[in-house]
Amino acid sequence: MGRYNPAMRKRDQAPPVPPGETWSKITVVLLDRHVAYLDRIAVDIRLQRGVAISRAELIRGLIEAASKTGVTLSDAPDNHGMISLLRGAWARGNSRKRR
Repeated sequence: MGRYNPAMRKRDQAPPVPPGETWSKITVVLLDRHVAYLDRIAVDIRLQRGVAISRAELIRGLIEAASKTGVTLSDAPDNHGMISLLRGAWARGNSRKRR
């Protein structure tokens, strides 16, 4: 596990993490359409907010959001089941926000 080191060069920098948290570098293989989706989000954020965000930051955000749903993803039999569980949790959360 690594720690953030301000002396590191930009391309070698560890991601910013909250104090007391640790991080691990992993490799993930994604489908091209998933990469394109992440890139579209990153471009939209850059155009709308003027800040750059990496694919890794987007993936971390999605994982963090999923972890806060209270959904037990291990209850799903497969990837489609996980998607269904998360859609349901996020839809319930959105309907509460609209009231």
